[in-house]
Amino acid sequence: MRTPTLVHNRLYFGVDAMRLRTATDRVLARVVGVPAPRATVGLHALAEDFGVSPAAGRTLVAELVQHGLLERLSPSGSEYGITERFRALAQARVIPPLPRSEAQDVIAQLARTAAHFNRTALANKYEIGAIAVHGSYMTLDADLADLAIGVTGRRRPPPERPSAGRGTDATEGTAEIRALLESHSSYLRVGFHQHLADVPRPFSVVFQGDD
Repeated sequence: MRTPTLVHNRLYFGVDAMRLRTATDRVLARVVGVPAPRATVGLHALAEDFGVSPAAGRTLVAELVQHGLLERLSPSGSEYGITERFRALAQARVIPPLPRSEAQDVIAQLARTAAHFNRTALANKYEIGAIAVHGSYMTLDADLADLAIGVTGRRRPPPERPSAGRGTDATEGTAEIRALLESHSSYLRVGFHQHLADVPRPFSVVFQGDD
């Protein structure tokens, strides 16, 4: 599972990023040596490790269950299974927020990269149709938790002289595009969509490929 990235001083499930990582690590310390499928933790222990009251612990744990970090094991809600997503949080990277000015620079780089990719990556069966930025960038915040972009793709016109080794499926094509775009910043979160209308609103188009 990919190592999560948390932003310093941002709240996740109502918990500060550093506190969340520390608390999940404390919980895992309770089950060291226990095979993952059998590792369980009680509600009281969870509240203690997260440093909240029993009442607040129930609310927090309910949210963690809803987001797939814990699995409720008992009807009374006193015992919970620990999922891989929960374990990953204990290893999360905590990074400072992204200044908007830097986000703007990244977006400009993405547009140039997309244009260059479409011109030169002829071995890829697909090309970038458009890139739209959405999420926290569309707020008035000076510092951003992430940089979310929606990407549409399209099949590249067939070459005049077909050659061996061209991409054979969409997943192969999008994997290369994702890696290329995400290499510009650890804050980038890339989603692929069939049409621009499918990108979460509000959004702003920052690259449009040639028709």
